[in-house]
Amino acid sequence: MASWWDHRTDTPHADTTTLICMPSAGNGDLQFDRWPDAVGPWCVVRTPTVGGPGGEAVGMNSAAPVPAGLPERAAELVTDLMRRGIERFALFGHESAALLGYQVAVELNRRGAPAPLRLFVSGCPAPHHLRRHAGEAHTEPTDDELTERVLATTVAMGGNPMPWVVATGVRALRAELATLRAYRIPRPTPLHCPLTAIRWRDQDIAPEALAGWSAYGDTELVQLHGSRLSYATEPADLLRVISDRATTDDRRRSAEG
Repeated sequence: MASWWDHRTDTPHADTTTLICMPSAGNGDLQFDRWPDAVGPWCVVRTPTVGGPGGEAVGMNSAAPVPAGLPERAAELVTDLMRRGIERFALFGHESAALLGYQVAVELNRRGAPAPLRLFVSGCPAPHHLRRHAGEAHTEPTDDELTERVLATTVAMGGNPMPWVVATGVRALRAELATLRAYRIPRPTPLHCPLTAIRWRDQDIAPEALAGWSAYGDTELVQLHGSRLSYATEPADLLRVISDRATTDDRRRSAEG
């Protein structure tokens, strides 16, 4: 099985609280580079994708195929998490990665494993609002439209939009769109952990679509100034929210344990 841990970051330890970040599809390897150590120990997991300059796998040490669906990805990630004995952690995901974070929390519940201290979802409508937000009647974006998005994102994050980087990003976005179209939940599954849902004011997501996360358990709604890329390019306000909640949750878990 492929390891989902970013080789650039330290492996979390069982006895420390770690923020596990799931990258958003098509946003490249730079999206967490401007995050300082303010949130304490943290690491990044990466969905393995194919498409390096020579067609090799990017961000992984194995050529094993990647599960296509979010529940299947979550199951593999939870297996890796449990194999490493990690029990004290919070989850963060932005856009579609927030849905992966939710599925990880659901899978942990299903296996009777320790719940995360908290799930942070950023810039993502609640799962049962997803199709309404995306618009079932919307046409499939063209490669040119996806290329423009990847180029803008790469430049905003300070990256070099080399052709193979852009091509990989376009393929990742195209695959993620297919995954989201296929994603269904029969009903909201309440989580065994608190949840913080973050809306960025300049991002085109209706407040009620974020408020829909309240159906999934103990939910806090937070609104921050910024756009869909501010989590990566101007993360200070977001990191304050994460740090404050993570500290409180860690104390609560320690008192309970």
